[in-house]
Amino acid sequence: MEQTVIYLEPGSASLATNQGYLAMCKHIRREVFVKGQGVSEAIDFDGKDPDCGHLLLLIGDEAIGTVRIRVTEKGTKLERIAVLSTYRGLHHGELLVRCALSVAHGPVYIHAQIQSEGFYQKLGFVAEDQSIFYEANIPHRTMIWPHEKGVAPCPITIPS
Repeated sequence: MEQTVIYLEPGSASLATNQGYLAMCKHIRREVFVKGQGVSEAIDFDGKDPDCGHLLLLIGDEAIGTVRIRVTEKGTKLERIAVLSTYRGLHHGELLVRCALSVAHGPVYIHAQIQSEGFYQKLGFVAEDQSIFYEANIPHRTMIWPHEKGVAPCPITIPS
């Protein structure tokens, strides 16, 4: 099946033409984080989506993965990285992260769930330090991208 990566640039998610794509991103996050991990909707849907960039991965016409890209005072944070459970282990998460690294600017970091830390290490992220903290009652560690800007592993579509 054909795969498509769609990039909603920061500030464009609330445009009428992009609301359907943002709804797909939110559906994936609801399945993975709210239903799958018990994260409160108030935490996951924190009101920051309209100002962030979003990547959406489609397989055929099915939305299966997403990443939110948010600029903070510390740099660019990749967050809400999610792939539907039936599509995990097929390198879709790696594809999304690599695409995100290709559109991110400045220092890049993540708050990695401890259970996923090995995945991010394999991609080239390194732990900022050994501190563990909790977000939504899930242990996390800050990891940084110490490399040059990434290169997109596939074409990225920006809706007009």
